[in-house]
Amino acid sequence: MVKNILMAEFFKKNWKIIIFAAIVAVGVFLRVWHFHDWLFFKMDQARDASTIQHAFLNGPGWLPLLGPKAGGTSANLGPVFYYFQYLSTLLFHSVSPPVLAYPDLLFSILSIPLLYFFLKKYFSRDWSLILAGLYAVCFLGIQYSRFAWNPNSLVFFNLLYFYALLNIFDEGVKRKLRWVIIAGLSFAISTQLHFLSFATLPVITVVFFFFSRREIKKNLGWRKMLVFLGIILLIYLPVVANEIITHGKDTAAFFAAVKSKPSHHSLRENVIRNVQYWGQYWFLIATSWIGKESGFVSSVVAWVFLMLPGMFLAIKYYREEKNNLRKKFLLITVLWFSAYFLIYIPIAYQIRPRFFLPMLALPFVFAGYIAKYLWERNNKFLKAAVAVFLAIIFFGNLAGTYLWFKEIKDAQKKGTYPNRTIILKARDGIVLWHLENAENYIREDCQENTAYYYATNEYKRPVEYLLGLQGIRGATIDNLYLGQKNCVYGVLLTRSAKTKLPASITDKFDNVDSKKFGAITVYKLSAKDEFVGQPLGYTKKPLPEQSLESGRIFWKDFFNTDKKQKAKK
Repeated sequence: MVKNILMAEFFKKNWKIIIFAAIVAVGVFLRVWHFHDWLFFKMDQARDASTIQHAFLNGPGWLPLLGPKAGGTSANLGPVFYYFQYLSTLLFHSVSPPVLAYPDLLFSILSIPLLYFFLKKYFSRDWSLILAGLYAVCFLGIQYSRFAWNPNSLVFFNLLYFYALLNIFDEGVKRKLRWVIIAGLSFAISTQLHFLSFATLPVITVVFFFFSRREIKKNLGWRKMLVFLGIILLIYLPVVANEIITHGKDTAAFFAAVKSKPSHHSLRENVIRNVQYWGQYWFLIATSWIGKESGFVSSVVAWVFLMLPGMFLAIKYYREEKNNLRKKFLLITVLWFSAYFLIYIPIAYQIRPRFFLPMLALPFVFAGYIAKYLWERNNKFLKAAVAVFLAIIFFGNLAGTYLWFKEIKDAQKKGTYPNRTIILKARDGIVLWHLENAENYIREDCQENTAYYYATNEYKRPVEYLLGLQGIRGATIDNLYLGQKNCVYGVLLTRSAKTKLPASITDKFDNVDSKKFGAITVYKLSAKDEFVGQPLGYTKKPLPEQSLESGRIFWKDFFNTDKKQKAKK
């Protein structure tokens, strides 16, 4: 009896925190449920996995000095994404695809409590709990947490950087040096994760310091500023080392990319397209709604009911706010929105959902401004409208996530045409479950050291990588010099009758067996009698020995004179 009374009393005092904890638990659950089987492992993920596998097997000297290429350019990002993956492989003693995705999963989960602490710099505890709870179930955030990709952790490190900035200028925070260090770390990491953050965060920082110039000497000072810059330089040491070896090759590629990235459309066309995409993707983040390709209606709704009111209130509150810290919070959100919006204008026609990861939390902050304003009007109708507004965000994202999971589950039974997998180009429903089943079939059937296969470009590297984990050398059928009866396969998406092996394969091979795994089918191929032992015409020479040398510069090369001379050329 006494125990029940105590529990009831505890719940009465802490029910808001308990509900928040329950929502966060749901958010974590949605990020980890079937994490292994439903992991995306496409071409880019296999490429990165091979790079980290070499370092795992041969030592840290094989870690590259640069990271993945910035999309559509010849410039490379910094390597911090690879280093996170490498640490994960050391911790779990494995180079399996899920292990490589653990850092992105971890940072996605940590972004939930981080957003709560960030929000508390301006909002009350209750509003911070509500908004962080809404973010916890954000469909787009959940989707980007479930595979390894360099932009995926941007939301965490951007938030961490802005939170550190606020703590540096918070009069109530002691030992500010630690926040200067955290600010330097998060700035350096974020700018290495995506090309556009490299261009945007410095702009936000400079403008923020300009508005805070009267307090810089008191809260920052030149010594702390040197620490901040020193931390950034430390994290960028691999990039500096690469540029020393190559005489600035990647820097030149970066500036070439800046010139080539903007589209050939007029400024007016770019602004219109930017406005459209911002509205469309903000509506997606807030509600998980995926409409028609143009997204005109959702874009208008987002601008009218979320973006413009949120920006207006942020500026209004900034002008009226007397508390210095709360004022700086508002300033950061205004700069956050404005800087990314302006920098995205030249590349408006190239915008994809991943471009909104650096500001994934911002729609929820703007929703907070609007909800707080309406709630404080003390009008029952407006309070009801706020409740409906927040419920649409919460249940909309839950429903969107459920439908996405259903698509993945359906793809394990049949060929599908999913429309909720919006993060990658290949919207085919293929996840690690399909690829591992295909790899298991090949491994159990093939008694030789090398298995040859046909697959679309998206899955050539993933199949090769997974076979390699099982000790089988995977090679595409283009590398098969002479026709053979065994260890030749076709790996195809399961669709309707439209799914067929190309004529270049069926002219030389018979399909002797097949095994279907939902949205993917593996065909066992056998060379036709007239091609057994005969040149197939795919290549002019047998499969060469694989080389770890790939044109990249590794740490082991930094003091290698011969490699430096080659890199200069």
